[in-house]
Amino acid sequence: MDKSGAYIPLARRLFPNAKIVLDCFHIIQHLGRAFLNTRIAIMNQFDKKPLPYRALKNHWRLFQKDSRKLSLNSFYSKTFRQTLAPHEVVAKTLVFSKELTDYYTLYQLLLFHFQEKRVDEFFDLIEENRSKVNHYFQTVFRTFLRHKQYIKNALETDYSNAKLEATNKLIKDIKRLGFGFRNFINFKKRVFITLNMHKKGPIRSSLDVSFSSPTTVDKESLF
Repeated sequence: MDKSGAYIPLARRLFPNAKIVLDCFHIIQHLGRAFLNTRIAIMNQFDKKPLPYRALKNHWRLFQKDSRKLSLNSFYSKTFRQTLAPHEVVAKTLVFSKELTDYYTLYQLLLFHFQEKRVDEFFDLIEENRSKVNHYFQTVFRTFLRHKQYIKNALETDYSNAKLEATNKLIKDIKRLGFGFRNFINFKKRVFITLNMHKKGPIRSSLDVSFSSPTTVDKESLF
């Protein structure tokens, strides 16, 4: 479930014996947002025209990804004016800021421990760095420690809202790209088409007998 303050007390009251499991998607989202804000703050310390600022701005998506999932295919970077693999772009950009390098290392370690379901290492890393990091990460760390048991439950089970969240995002994107829909029926049809969903008609049994008006064959005499 979401970590919203209203949901957890309600779940406790309605399901007193249930284990509350925070959705992994939201946990990763909080970490990603903290690092995103950190990168922007460091980027704004540079002038806008030189290479460091442009590299941090133009290739920001590469920094948000799990480093283990970066593509091995090279591409031409207009920022660096040469053909580079994604991990090379990241390495070249991190040279411009030791502070960013430290936060990137911390971010990747947290992602690694979380995705590998290493609960103790994940929270040990948070405890070790909670007083050293900026306010973006401190806010996230406090939230994680406050919901520590629920995050542990998330790592110990396979429950996930991933499909639901993906569908929800797709619906929002359809609405945004269509600049809104006046007719809800048309909007609903567009969503169903995109999701490749088909409206199922009524299921008729092979034993169903429909009584209709007699045909010309029925009217003919048998003899």
